[in-house]
Amino acid sequence: MIADHWVLFGVLGSVGFLLGPSLMVYLERTNRLPRVAVWLYSLIFVPVAVLFMAVIANPQTYCNDPLRHEDFRPFYGLFLPLIPLYVHFFKAERLRHPVQFGFILAALSLGVFSLTIGYEVFHIAYQSAQGHGVIYSGASAWECASLNSASEITARQTVGRATLLFLLGQIVLLFVARLRKRRALAATVTSEPSAPEVQS
Repeated sequence: MIADHWVLFGVLGSVGFLLGPSLMVYLERTNRLPRVAVWLYSLIFVPVAVLFMAVIANPQTYCNDPLRHEDFRPFYGLFLPLIPLYVHFFKAERLRHPVQFGFILAALSLGVFSLTIGYEVFHIAYQSAQGHGVIYSGASAWECASLNSASEITARQTVGRATLLFLLGQIVLLFVARLRKRRALAATVTSEPSAPEVQS
């Protein structure tokens, strides 16, 4: 089904990624965000989007070639649609969907990380292990890049550790941010003066 309508699904996916977080922030702030919409976005759209980005980040070609710098660096722009949701998550006094928003931010950021910083880490780790960067022959469209298997394994292991650290850092940061907001809100409520008693 997806193969038959890949253009439609591509357009819907792009719109959902580019506008979804900002639209949810707007609807949340105006108290018009349906709970079912958040659940559908977080449980259906987000896993599909992350899986799609993971496939791009790890192309299952014959050689599994890593992308060149000029190929993956435009993907840094994919962090921009997430900024409104990040700002709302950190600044809002109250969130009606903190767990879902946290999952959306952590998962989508991880997907973009794999397309951007993950590739930076790969190239740096490969050059550190091999002594030079990845060599792209460019002789023909189907020809493989010249990769040393041992250095490639080392580089991919480094990327895996960096990805895990990024994910754990995201979870801790998001959790601490909401915990601090909750404590600040509780302190504000307890410090408010009580209404004066009416003397008869």
